[in-house]
Amino acid sequence: MEVLSFLVFFIYVLVLLVMLIYISPVLSALAMILLPLAFVYLMPDQAMEFLSRMQFSFVVPVYNIHILLLIWSAFIGVIAYAEVLSWYLLRETSPKKQGKQAAVSVSTEPGVLTESARNRSRGVLPRFVEIMSGKK
Repeated sequence: MEVLSFLVFFIYVLVLLVMLIYISPVLSALAMILLPLAFVYLMPDQAMEFLSRMQFSFVVPVYNIHILLLIWSAFIGVIAYAEVLSWYLLRETSPKKQGKQAAVSVSTEPGVLTESARNRSRGVLPRFVEIMSGKK
């Protein structure tokens, strides 16, 4: 890889990481798109030359645009994960409604099980088979 390209991508990734960690994931996503877009808009010839420069070729040639897309996909995954995680951690949980009190499994007659005690004694595997077969 050419040293100038490596340096440009390293600075770009460093700026995005600092923005992601210290400022905001949304602002980092905005900068991730706007920085290359501004580069292409302000200096189109130099941007085209930079993005179309081949870095290496094993089986398929890899250009700078491919490296930029790899960086974008990695950062989009990190930003999406950060946003979903922060939404999940900051959401307010609604209080659970108090339902009917659980039926007492003590019966007046010895040896007779109530409905809740029968459901508990059935076990997990028969209930799983019953659900998978489509029965309720």
